[in-house]
Amino acid sequence: MDTIIKLRKMFQYSTVPIMVVGALLAAVTLAIIIYIIVRIASRLLRNRKKKPEIVVVRETSWTKPDMAKLRAEYLARLDAIEADFNKDTTGIRPAYENMSRTVREFAYKATGVAVDKYTLSEIRSTEFGSLAELVEEYYEPEFDKISEGDVRQSLENSRRLVRQWN
Repeated sequence: MDTIIKLRKMFQYSTVPIMVVGALLAAVTLAIIIYIIVRIASRLLRNRKKKPEIVVVRETSWTKPDMAKLRAEYLARLDAIEADFNKDTTGIRPAYENMSRTVREFAYKATGVAVDKYTLSEIRSTEFGSLAELVEEYYEPEFDKISEGDVRQSLENSRRLVRQWN
């Protein structure tokens, strides 16, 4: 029995499907490359934008207040914070927020330096070391997920700062 095998010549099939698939692959590859280049360029341009600088502004018309009156006013505010806390002893976070606001405002009015708008690191860079320590004491109960702290001890520390401020 004779068997005849005929092999087809290479590329005897139509080359159109191969060319279409090749063109599609090239187009997709080119699109991906262009997308990556655009993303990188936009990030570089976005990062080039100048970051705003923090400007420390001092009031030019500041005059030294009557410290006895100022102390009395802020000691009364601390007493009000303690009274609010005694009504609701679960309000630890609001108590610390109010203490922080109060001592910062006191220092601002006593010195004219806008520490009421400063971060903790900015307060540390000033000559107000005792204020920085007190604000640092407030940070954990003020910003932690679960506020825990000795509010009465912190109030006493705040009163001491107000009484001893020069």
